[in-house]
Amino acid sequence: MPVIAELITQPSEQDLIDLSKTYEGDIDWLAALLKSSDLMIGGRFNDRLVAAFILRDEQSRWRLEKLQVREITRRRGVARQTLHSAQLTLKLERPVVVDLSAHPELVSLFESLGFVAADGWLQWQA
Repeated sequence: MPVIAELITQPSEQDLIDLSKTYEGDIDWLAALLKSSDLMIGGRFNDRLVAAFILRDEQSRWRLEKLQVREITRRRGVARQTLHSAQLTLKLERPVVVDLSAHPELVSLFESLGFVAADGWLQWQA
């Protein structure tokens, strides 16, 4: 199941349907996000978005938030593939940090992708 990460700047009607399923109907925040300097990254498989996350613009770094995988595709490595593909394809010149204090079960996933502990965060530098 190859998942390819891409920057979502103008989601199609189908993308909005997919994101609604991925975020279990909670996408009221999406319109404001698309008008900001924050980035939405989607994981696409067979032309459908099956995962997504946000990179919040904090000037000197990006903060990764809202990593979510569509329920029907969970436990298949979709989050790992989406994050890995994003690391390979996005030209990010600033570090990416993530706070996993509320989700310690994800620490090993992020560490396996090269994130390291730094100042209470896990951080990845391109």
